[in-house]
Amino acid sequence: MSVTKQKITITIDCDLYEAAKIKYDNISGRINELLLMDLRGSDERQELVERLHNLQIEEKSITARLCELDKKERKIRAEETNKKEVISWVNEVYQRNGVVGLNQLKNECKRLSVDFDEIVLLMDDSGVAYVKYV
Repeated sequence: MSVTKQKITITIDCDLYEAAKIKYDNISGRINELLLMDLRGSDERQELVERLHNLQIEEKSITARLCELDKKERKIRAEETNKKEVISWVNEVYQRNGVVGLNQLKNECKRLSVDFDEIVLLMDDSGVAYVKYV
């Protein structure tokens, strides 16, 4: 797309012209930019407002996702803590009685929201004796 240009004469203050010559290599180009910003400023403003709105929506989405991830991480940490607590309980009962009742283990796992089958597998691996009821 070819832009047609027209040479015109404008009047500006001498001190502004001298300062502009020092600051800008191409005064004509800078004047064109400023006129475009002035004439299309409302369009640019609207674009910026829309962009800001989209960024705010994205920020809310990212914040919500971060909260979800934090919640999952806290849940995992809590599960690990609860699992350690159940294992500690198993060790205490085993040392005291020489056997762990699966009915009691099931209740302890349920109380702390720990996977019962996983604890039984750990007990098998550790050689902890258990019976169905105590």
